Amino acid sequence: MPEIRDFTDLAAYAQEQLERVAKMQSDMAGAAGQGVSPQRYARARTGPGGRVLELRLDPDASSLPVTELADEIVAAISAAQADFATQTDAIMAPLLEARPSDTFDDGIRRLDALTDDLDRLMQRRDLR
Repeated sequence: MPEIRDFTDLAAYAQEQLERVAKMQSDMAGAAGQGVSPQRYARARTGPGGRVLELRLDPDASSLPVTELADEIVAAISAAQADFATQTDAIMAPLLEARPSDTFDDGIRRLDALTDDLDRLMQRRDLR
């Protein structure tokens, strides 16, 4: 966290965090997983919650026995869901990744430091 010397610094830091969250939300909203079945008879696209957004079957898929076709469809959807999960993990990684020094106590110390900065700023007469 940057050193916060005045309300301008605090506002800039808050704005930066809001922009990071907005970008993550936008990236998450635009994410879609893609998957193809092992024999390439089925292709799927999935979104949040595993929702199937698109399912395409190769015209030759109609020659497959029903159980094989079902397996192809399930495999394509599963691959698309795994791809979606990989994408969202990558989007969220900067927010969620634990750094070696990032323990609960470190987080509390950072919050305490921010509170101290706010208290110090409130005491400055030139900022009232």
